[in-house]
Amino acid sequence: MKEKIQDKLKTILVTIILCTTSVIIIQNNTTNVTASEPEEDSSYILSTDLIHRVTENLSNIIYTAYDEDELPKGRAFGTKGERYAADYLVSLLTNI
Repeated sequence: MKEKIQDKLKTILVTIILCTTSVIIIQNNTTNVTASEPEEDSSYILSTDLIHRVTENLSNIIYTAYDEDELPKGRAFGTKGERYAADYLVSLLTNI
């Protein structure tokens, strides 16, 4: 009888510890993030047109890098599409 009570007390204690730990973890991860206006003295300019063109080009690799008789595999490792994407990004970044 005494062992059953001790087992129940241990179970309750472990449950309380786990609940307390989860509440602390949840509270620590809740942070408020807000966007701020860009500073006027910023040394970089974010070009949304350039980002759109690059994303569109990389998304269309299966149409541009492969011939019609080839099986397009996208930008998977070691494929023609990967080499095309690498060459495209290298030329783009060296011209910036």
